[in-house]
Amino acid sequence: MQRRNFLIGVSSTAVAGSALLGTGAFSRVESQRNVAIQVATDDEAYLGMGVIDDSLNSTNFAELDGNGHLAIDIGDFGADGSYDYDTGVGVNSDSFTYFDDLFRLCNNGKADAEISYELPDPDTAGHPSLDGSWQAPDPNYDDEQVVAFYWVDGNGDRVIVDEGQTVPLPLGECENIGLRTVTKGIDATDGRPLLDGTVVITADSPEAGEVTTTTPE
Repeated sequence: MQRRNFLIGVSSTAVAGSALLGTGAFSRVESQRNVAIQVATDDEAYLGMGVIDDSLNSTNFAELDGNGHLAIDIGDFGADGSYDYDTGVGVNSDSFTYFDDLFRLCNNGKADAEISYELPDPDTAGHPSLDGSWQAPDPNYDDEQVVAFYWVDGNGDRVIVDEGQTVPLPLGECENIGLRTVTKGIDATDGRPLLDGTVVITADSPEAGEVTTTTPE
């Protein structure tokens, strides 16, 4: 009778307090599982960034570097940082300059995404005219971002995207991205690049990582 009563008691505890039994069921468990994570070049990654083969702007100024990362070089800098004066060396001063179709941005992930970008710290960009800001130093144009990316809408209009602004990129779709420079108030004789650093592009896709939790009644 004692053994029968003991078994009934355990059964009753298992129904009413399964969480208690779950936390104390094992002292140690080691489970081996296969995990495969592929590192892809930018043009094949979930956030695809690549050269546009039929765009002269893209093939002239953008490329995948030795690590498979997209690199943009507007201005022929030599390995020692000097200019190649056989060709143009950069954008005009006191101007708005547009580079249409500079690179392609694709959502190769698992869900729709919101895209934004962040420019490097202008204090370390090496150009004193910027004075710690990416806004044009000319007060008549100081609401214009010196370097900004854009896309072209269905009407052929360039849509400027400011730093930190988010734009949608649906799953499976691509956009050709251009780059605009505003050199109003920039000293053209300074000789240093307008931007020389790393741009961070962020794809925020909450639906791709959403977790649904079901609580039993």
